[in-house]
Amino acid sequence: MRFYWLITLYLLGVLSVIFVVQTSTLVISLISLLTLVFMTILVLGVSIMRLNLFVTSVSKLDTTNNEMAITFDDGPSAENTPQILDILAKYNAKATFFCIGNKLSEHADILKRIIAEGHSVGNHTFEHAPTFPIWSVKKIKESIRNTDTEFTRLDVEINNLFRPPYGVTNNLVAAAIKSLDKKCIGWSIRTKDTCRTPEQVIALVKKRVKPGSIILLHDTNKYVCQELEEILKYCQAQQLNSIALS
Repeated sequence: MRFYWLITLYLLGVLSVIFVVQTSTLVISLISLLTLVFMTILVLGVSIMRLNLFVTSVSKLDTTNNEMAITFDDGPSAENTPQILDILAKYNAKATFFCIGNKLSEHADILKRIIAEGHSVGNHTFEHAPTFPIWSVKKIKESIRNTDTEFTRLDVEINNLFRPPYGVTNNLVAAAIKSLDKKCIGWSIRTKDTCRTPEQVIALVKKRVKPGSIILLHDTNKYVCQELEEILKYCQAQQLNSIALS
């Protein structure tokens, strides 16, 4: 789900403004236009983390070296994550895995391998629910805490790396993150690998990757290993090193 309800709300607002502008006085029209501007800012702020409207997020590395970061969301995946780790080892690359809490117990062996091979992990909530951003602050915190509890139970040290589902933030998510002292991690290259072909993903990364880039991929994408291999091959040729976030 990509929060089509936000787009629907925005479009309804646009239509309302058009109607009001055509049928009302100048003052009401100006108020409606200001409302539209506010709604535009709100929708963009909710859906684009790097705008930092609600949460100050990390969307690129602060580095002067030839370093970038590859991140994986929604795992661990029994089908893909072990192969991902094999490919990372082949290129001597490190990565960061933003894990869903309710998958950790089932894939504890994969999680332990991630850590043993020098990669880092982050919190991606316990359920990865589409409705996560509209939960109460208490419920949002509970989901994040439950994932941290799973990490601890499996002898993985908790850190402050957090990525919200779908990259959506608002004042509720912001309050929960601040309360739990989490660092919100975004990206500079959103590959949209779950809805693009491998060729499109690889071409996009090759065009945009540079020192400081944070790339978003998904363990659950069936083409992720093919994409990762080509991305690392290209980055190696460009002398770009993939590092784990900390």
